[in-house]
Amino acid sequence: MAPGSVVVLFQPERGDIYLDGLLVQAQMTAPQAAAPTAPAPKPHVPMVEQEMAPAFKTKARRSKPELEDMKGQLMRALQDKGSLSSFEAQVALDLKDCDWAPATLRRLFTELEDAKLIVKNGQKRGTRYVWKGIVNTPQASPTVKLVKAENEEG
Repeated sequence: MAPGSVVVLFQPERGDIYLDGLLVQAQMTAPQAAAPTAPAPKPHVPMVEQEMAPAFKTKARRSKPELEDMKGQLMRALQDKGSLSSFEAQVALDLKDCDWAPATLRRLFTELEDAKLIVKNGQKRGTRYVWKGIVNTPQASPTVKLVKAENEEG
């Protein structure tokens, strides 16, 4: 073998792999020539309580009802806040850990813009989507009803 040459060595992985919140434990195979021994105790892996994400967050594709529900949540968030960026929408809809969220939200924002419900301001990272309708703000004072007083001359 010449000095400076590259050598690639392929071996089976012997460690555990962590994938998207799941721990995949490597299966250790005993050498063929070794005599059978008592099974080694498995290391205690503490159970980590993790919130179960809704099924649509982990699926490759979302169904029409799921997308319509997400669109309704987006509209309510826009009505409450007045305007949102894509990142703020991901946080408001609890989609910040989903890889597919930015593209899906862009499509939903485009649908709302085509329906003339929102206005798009800015470009790229500075894009804000502004709700064109009435913004839901808490009212400080109750509504006042005006009543005409009757004239008591007579």
